[in-house]
Amino acid sequence: MKNVLLALLLAGGAVLPVQAQPHDSSTASGPTVQKADWLIVPYASYTPTTKLSLGGAFGYYTTAPPGQSPSQVEVSLKVTQRRQISAEIEPELYLNDDRLHIAAELRGSKFPSSFHGVGGDTRERDEESYTSSYGVLDLTVQQRVRPHLHVGPTMFVRVGDITDPEAGGVIATNQVVGAEGGITAGLGGAILWNTRDNDYFPTTGTYAEAEATWYSSAWWSDQTFGILKTDLRGYQSVGPGILAGQVYTENVIGRAPFLLLPKLGGDDLMRGYRSGRFRENVLWSVQTEYRFPLFWRFKGTAFTSAGEVAPRISPTLFEDVELAAGLGARFQLTDSGLHGRFDVAYSRTGIEFYVSVGEAF
Repeated sequence: MKNVLLALLLAGGAVLPVQAQPHDSSTASGPTVQKADWLIVPYASYTPTTKLSLGGAFGYYTTAPPGQSPSQVEVSLKVTQRRQISAEIEPELYLNDDRLHIAAELRGSKFPSSFHGVGGDTRERDEESYTSSYGVLDLTVQQRVRPHLHVGPTMFVRVGDITDPEAGGVIATNQVVGAEGGITAGLGGAILWNTRDNDYFPTTGTYAEAEATWYSSAWWSDQTFGILKTDLRGYQSVGPGILAGQVYTENVIGRAPFLLLPKLGGDDLMRGYRSGRFRENVLWSVQTEYRFPLFWRFKGTAFTSAGEVAPRISPTLFEDVELAAGLGARFQLTDSGLHGRFDVAYSRTGIEFYVSVGEAF
């Protein structure tokens, strides 16, 4: 295991829920009182690539009246012994009684990574290292057009550079699109449908999102291409627990830089595979998860997933499908239903461990 966790949940206090002061939110029927929670999560880890890493995650999470969605702001910072850094701010706000939805991601990073090539049959020995330095702004602003339905524009801007590519590799020799970094800028639109009873830990309802983004030199993008994403989720009470399912797809039109190609793997999509272990123009993934109570604020989960990547939509998308499965533990951090999670997942590439706040989907 390359990643050795040195300190997490320090003395039971690495995750510190802090009750914030309630605040008034006026509605047509009069003022309602909403509560909010702060969470502070310090951690330390070690990998051969980064050496010792120190960081922290900070979150602000509100409750919401029935039929509305809560707002949240998450901030994370990570610094390594080799002077590498990663910082991220992710606000998701529902304003004016849910009429306006704003979701954003502001991220800056100088961090080592690895690339196995493009395709669903890349080999472990093809792995090559590089360092990516970049800044990203990802913004969606949506207006509610009917109950549970929001529609609006999106914007994505990424400015970056790639350094220290492995000598003789496909990045160092410019054999992949985007090997020299540059500017990637896209404009598009997104539609969101959300009837979940609780955005933090749903027990019933559905979630559906579709987003289309076009990247063009007309707005200073170095490459011209498009990306279409769809995300469908459903939740249903079964026995003592909750059965959750997700179908996710991503499709690139044109030639995208390798860093923006759809990626299979990570702590949210196809747990059991490292993020980006497989990447290509087209991706699909199906996940199912059963979440069940244990005792007090603890819960357990069992999950499975399947997915594949391919250069285009064709029968090859359903050949040699990647599979993964795992078990996890949950601890309820706030009364509103926000959970901390620890997952262990297995795939043909090995075992991966995940520690995070919030559900995978």
